[in-house]
Amino acid sequence: MLIGSLFLGKVHEVNGQWIETKFVVIGIPLFPTSSMLVTRSAWRSRNGFNIPLNYQSIIAGYARMFSLIIAFIAFILFFIERDSTASIIGGAGLLLWLYFYFVFGSADTAEAEERKKMGDLTGLYIKPEWLDHDDAYRIYERLEKKYRNEFDGADWLTDLQQNEIAPAKLPLLYALSRFNYSLGATECNRKLFEKADSLYL
Repeated sequence: MLIGSLFLGKVHEVNGQWIETKFVVIGIPLFPTSSMLVTRSAWRSRNGFNIPLNYQSIIAGYARMFSLIIAFIAFILFFIERDSTASIIGGAGLLLWLYFYFVFGSADTAEAEERKKMGDLTGLYIKPEWLDHDDAYRIYERLEKKYRNEFDGADWLTDLQQNEIAPAKLPLLYALSRFNYSLGATECNRKLFEKADSLYL
């Protein structure tokens, strides 16, 4: 019987990065302790960013485990007692497991496209709002420094407000405006991001 902690509830996977939740386990998952945006993984260990508890991941963790347990027990009872009710319960449990494993928590097309844009620039296939403020701001600062270094000290906010923008600047302008909007969800920042998003196809 497993006693300790276990990562469960893998959701929103795009390009090998996903959200997962660590549970305290004594045979079965008892309660979640933390969620993580996973960027790399190994056996029972994860690297990435700690994020607030993700309820979709928590639901997936519980649902996948308990639907599989129910299906397993029901099918055992069916084979022992030939009880048709047990086979129905087992089948329902298996269908639930398939749904929660393969469908529930999948990234939709819009999310996948947005995260691939971000990943191509930063190596992190994320939505900035998943991160806590400090982590998001550190990434924003790195992007801002990279922009200044690549474009002779240019200010990205000034550049994005110009009528004509060099295509080479658009990828970083997209990432900067996206993090900027996540850090400060104002109407002005939203319009800046929408402009960058419309230009960076």
